[in-house]
Amino acid sequence: MKPLQGCEFTAFISYAHADDAAWFSWVTQFRNELERSLPALLRGVKLPRFHLSGENGPVAGALSDELKRRVDASFAMIIVVHDNYAQSDWCLKELEYFRSLASDDAFRERLYIVAMSEAAMLQVSASAAWKRLLPSQDQLWMPFFDPADKARPLDIYMAPGLVAPAFRVPFERLRSDMAAKLKRAAATPAAAPRPTPVDVEVVSAELASPTVPGVLLGFVPPAAALAASAALAALGQRGVGARQLSPDAVFSDFADFAAADDLVLAFDDALPMMATLGAGGHLQVQRDAWLKQGKPPERLHWLDLRVAPPPPAAWQGGAAFVATLGVAPLGLAALADKLAPAPRAAASTVTTQGVRIYIESNRHELNLWQPLGEQIRRKWDHVCMQLAPGRVPPLTLRARGLPVEQIDSYPSLDDADGVVLLWGRKTSEALVAQINKVENKMAPGRDAAPGIVAYLMPPQQATEPVPAWGWQVLRFDAADEERIAVIDEESDELERFLRNVFQRRQQRDAGRDG
Repeated sequence: MKPLQGCEFTAFISYAHADDAAWFSWVTQFRNELERSLPALLRGVKLPRFHLSGENGPVAGALSDELKRRVDASFAMIIVVHDNYAQSDWCLKELEYFRSLASDDAFRERLYIVAMSEAAMLQVSASAAWKRLLPSQDQLWMPFFDPADKARPLDIYMAPGLVAPAFRVPFERLRSDMAAKLKRAAATPAAAPRPTPVDVEVVSAELASPTVPGVLLGFVPPAAALAASAALAALGQRGVGARQLSPDAVFSDFADFAAADDLVLAFDDALPMMATLGAGGHLQVQRDAWLKQGKPPERLHWLDLRVAPPPPAAWQGGAAFVATLGVAPLGLAALADKLAPAPRAAASTVTTQGVRIYIESNRHELNLWQPLGEQIRRKWDHVCMQLAPGRVPPLTLRARGLPVEQIDSYPSLDDADGVVLLWGRKTSEALVAQINKVENKMAPGRDAAPGIVAYLMPPQQATEPVPAWGWQVLRFDAADEERIAVIDEESDELERFLRNVFQRRQQRDAGRDG
């Protein structure tokens, strides 16, 4: 398949024209929203247009050479399914040709399937042609139909230009996933091999043009926009390549944070925006999102935009919120000194690799994965020092939250190096159901990622080891939710789990190299 730089279309949207006409141009409006909002998540990346196939086509025969060329010239394919698509053998020919262009991994990664109707989704997925093209049945269907009337697609707008909340949730999930893949593809030279699903960050430093990648300046109120722009320019003169977020980042759950190294939040004495969301408004929202994604607190910097700030006791507005955090704000010069790239004697290339461990998140233990992940990360560093002393680059562990109650809407966990489920406020029957759901998303047999169950005390009370249907259960002291730690008697078992993660990662790396 073509790299993004060689594509004429961001995505080829395959659909039945009659479905678009029957539902008030739903597919066309869906395309319009993607073309309007996706570029905002990819600043600096020029995206080609989206292609609407536009008609059902004949019911038999081969695709025309021109249609094949357009499919081949598309980075991704989005299939939109309703009743007329389900009745069309022709629409599947577009999918079949797209399938012929891609490897299994690329096909799964670049294919999106949007269901406007539950009945049509079930009919299409049960057809012989579909099973032939997707024999593993692990491709993600994205439901865009009304839960109260599953034959009807979700309304895209609640008023002219105003996106409906029910539509926004699945749309943002699709858009964020596509944005992440497009961003990776844009950063990959056309002649280079495609990146693997594992987090691999390549940082190239050149003496002649020093820059610091991944520095974000959070969005600010309109009154502070001029001062923020001046700060960006000053940082650029010091070799710090920073860019500023727009308030639209809120609607993407701050997807830009995933690839960022540092976040700078600028403030002054003005009242924060979004004050209804907390005392710190837009400052608090961005700070909380950064920490929620597991980003290091020390890579969050507070930039004081005031020229001559008064004593802290007299701080107002956003500055007053910052004062409550007990952090040390920086002036522009001090921030530039902190972020400016160190001089290098020669050009170098450094590759760092990330190991992913997914930790369950649910409605009872929504954010416990973060402190649990931090404790596991510290244990991981200890294991790596034993198994690979002096390894360059080191294998760094990155914990990720796994919202198991939405697992049916998420893709497979093929990129997981380890999985941790929580046994807290759920019953044993609910745990079994969670285990089954997660196992269905993982590779089969010996290729499955190692997994454990974290038995949280409290709310659980048992002091003796507890079985859990083939998954090893380790007891964790959860009396302080900010300092969740495995009990001493089972510390060695946690280390054994991480050794299994390390060994599996080595095998996967060896397989890619081979």
